[in-house]
Amino acid sequence: MKKLMSILTVAVVCNALIYSSFAQKTPFAGTVKFEQKYEGNINPQKHIPIEATYTIFENKTKVTLFMGVNVFIIQDGDALVRTVLIDIPQGRIGLTDSKEEVDEELLMKKFTYAERDDTKTICGYECKGYDVTCIVMSDDDDDEDEATEIKTIVYTTQEIGKDNNINAFDYPGLSGFPLYTETEADGVKTIVQAKEVKKSKVKATDFLIPSDYKMLEGEQKEGLKRNLGL
Repeated sequence: MKKLMSILTVAVVCNALIYSSFAQKTPFAGTVKFEQKYEGNINPQKHIPIEATYTIFENKTKVTLFMGVNVFIIQDGDALVRTVLIDIPQGRIGLTDSKEEVDEELLMKKFTYAERDDTKTICGYECKGYDVTCIVMSDDDDDEDEATEIKTIVYTTQEIGKDNNINAFDYPGLSGFPLYTETEADGVKTIVQAKEVKKSKVKATDFLIPSDYKMLEGEQKEGLKRNLGL
């Protein structure tokens, strides 16, 4: 009996550990809807509120937004590959940045993160705050005296994303997925905040490039990236 109880105890503990491990590693799958709004000395024609929907699974995201035309941004935080797709009246075009191109882009930026003392609850998710400083180097010189400094307040949740790679493109190394960001420049505060987080089934095809997009290369690709601010 004693031996049987020991075996049962071990089995219960093992099942609990397996369940706990599974629960912790099950990644978020679903959508997050964001609203971008402005406060301060705004120009109504320039500072137009924007809504965007993120489809998320593990460290993959697909951003859907409307900026006069439909724009889709597909990012794989593990592979570090980004694809932008745009529907224009003349047709459907897009571009893909390889890992090497993204790495080169990130080398021009230096990030530092400082934890804040406060937290926010956003859409039912508890979010930890960070003060983020990004130093963006000029194309011709890596001297920080010639660089641009961007300060952002970010609140992230640990319940979305497989690991820190969820932030590989925007805040590399930052822990947790941002549900709130706040920046200020020229008297205008830009706030991006989640207004809905919804778990749902996400298909692998959600992150694939439809065959009817013309993928640009060379100068056409670089010109589109400049227009998009990438």
